[in-house]
Amino acid sequence: GGGGVPVAEGPGGELRGVEAVVDKDLATAVLAQELGAEAVLILTDVDRVYLDFGTPHQRGLDEVGPAELREHRARGHFPPGSMGPKIDAALEFLEGGGREVVITSPELAVEAMQGRAGTRIVRKIR
Repeated sequence: GGGGVPVAEGPGGELRGVEAVVDKDLATAVLAQELGAEAVLILTDVDRVYLDFGTPHQRGLDEVGPAELREHRARGHFPPGSMGPKIDAALEFLEGGGREVVITSPELAVEAMQGRAGTRIVRKIR
């Protein structure tokens, strides 16, 4: 979740409150790149990334590469108000040199990092 008051430096160096929206998923990707992280774990309220989410045709993704993920995004599978920001952050991280991003729920975080749950987004598919 978010929090805090966004500020900017004004004339004379004083800080002043400003209107802003900080996307926590993208901020995570940028910070992970700056730290030289190889992997990022993004926690959300579902166990994995789904295509056709919420429909009778819903199907989960186990492991996917950036090109396939972009195709799914272009087809409208990841709307801005749901999984879209997480997918964008994952792609940003991988394009910046990261090795993998795992998306899952908090309850499955340990299993996901062990490769037994969630969606694994990797630069190179095994």
